[in-house]
Amino acid sequence: MAVGDKQKLITQIVGTVLNERPITNEKFDWFVNKHSKENFGTSLNVIDKIFKQLNGDISANQSKRTVKLECDAYFGGQHNFIFEFDESQHFSSSRLLTFGLYPNELKLSFSIDQWVKECRNYKIEADNYRRSKTTTDFNFEGGRTAQRAYLDCFRDLLPQHHNLNPTLRINEFEVIGITSNNKEAYKKIELLINSKLK
Repeated sequence: MAVGDKQKLITQIVGTVLNERPITNEKFDWFVNKHSKENFGTSLNVIDKIFKQLNGDISANQSKRTVKLECDAYFGGQHNFIFEFDESQHFSSSRLLTFGLYPNELKLSFSIDQWVKECRNYKIEADNYRRSKTTTDFNFEGGRTAQRAYLDCFRDLLPQHHNLNPTLRINEFEVIGITSNNKEAYKKIELLINSKLK
């Protein structure tokens, strides 16, 4: 299955299970490519610490052009949450580091223990994924990977400050074997979602 196709398929099935059309081009004024007190509120210290631990350049971060980011999907209505499909490149050493800095009281719709386990299993592969790519504020080898982890934290930390429910995350290892939107896939995703949202 081509890159991105699995994400589209799982998003479609999640929409079927939730009986709601996923919005895949939703942008929020507070979901932008750099952190600020205005958007993060009481979580500013958390995201600032994460940024520093990832060796980000704060001057480059704050001076770069502000750009609104997209989530994989948004489900409104009674659900009112961002949906993210995490492929293997998200399970990096950088992402593993971020989980150790999350506050205990942070409400999430996924198991940190499970995500940490997958980071430990796949960090070498994830760290080598496009290793040479850098970004303005993570201008070093592996910088794009560090930025990915940084922005994944936005999706976990920001919703609580902007009247959204916790982000629903499904990772590719949870849906191995699903290759089409059929009854079997529907049942598997339904059980998975119910376990995350209970």
